[in-house]
Amino acid sequence: MVLVIGATGIVGSHIAIELLRAGEEVRVLHRKSSDFVALNQLLKFHELPNTVSFFEGDITDPVVLAEAVKECDQVYHCAAVVSFDPYDARLLHETNVLGTDNVVNACLHSNISLIYISSTATIGDVVINDERTEESNWVSDKGKSDYTLSKRYAELEVFRGVQEGLDATVVNPGVILGPGKWGTSSTTIFLSGLKGLTFYPSGSNGFVDARDVAEFTISLSKKRGVKGRHLLIGENMSFKDLFTTFHHLFGSKKPSIAIPKSLVMSTVKALSVLEKLKLSPLKLTSENLKSAYRKRVYSNQKMAELGYDFRSVQDALTYTNEVYKMHTGA
Repeated sequence: MVLVIGATGIVGSHIAIELLRAGEEVRVLHRKSSDFVALNQLLKFHELPNTVSFFEGDITDPVVLAEAVKECDQVYHCAAVVSFDPYDARLLHETNVLGTDNVVNACLHSNISLIYISSTATIGDVVINDERTEESNWVSDKGKSDYTLSKRYAELEVFRGVQEGLDATVVNPGVILGPGKWGTSSTTIFLSGLKGLTFYPSGSNGFVDARDVAEFTISLSKKRGVKGRHLLIGENMSFKDLFTTFHHLFGSKKPSIAIPKSLVMSTVKALSVLEKLKLSPLKLTSENLKSAYRKRVYSNQKMAELGYDFRSVQDALTYTNEVYKMHTGA
């Protein structure tokens, strides 16, 4: 049996589906308040019966985890709080760092393997041949968001477990494109793209199809001698090119006017002050705005050398739209 933690999210739901399609018994650890729309719509899309066994609990509770991993031989840890609100710092630490510490300990105690879904947020600052790679050095914690730090220290808990004998695989996906609970996580990018944008930021990032994350992660977990991080990047793309792809695929509004970085950075400074006073008037945080202007390029050479070939951003968006239309009845 395989335990999936975080199957209510984009990655976890796709991993659960791929495991079911492979004939695995799947147990899902979930909180009482969990919404299963992401998992249920994939079961419907792939015409699969719901044979998942559900186990109610939270990774912040080590006693619950000890029960959840019983009879399992693998754990996929996909759960994380994603927030750039400075007032969620404690929640990020408790869930992402301490929760991962609990998962690592449970796997060590039961002698079962762990597959951890990390993030490009943990990749170091040093650029190698114009790209950030698994070997890029982490220079400093200074200036990093609480979310970034929580993912870095969660990942370090996994590597601490490896030093203690844990069999672990770590993957670092870029911005994940795929269906999930609509209006949350990176599905907001898809919904915005369908509407179209006239104004666009000048940043860029690495993107990856949710199906590739699931398929490649499961495949990596079966390989011997796989160590360290594994960047999962389908394509590096500017936000302008991303939303232009939406325009070509779905006829949405074409991005045509760049928002000056200087104007946005002025807003960032003002917003940072308001956030400290708990008076932020926007849904977006200062960190959200800054990230829209960062130019990130990530390497997928390590995965290519292992024989993996990624789907394109266009493929990812087309697939996401198919599931979205099924969900909405469009």
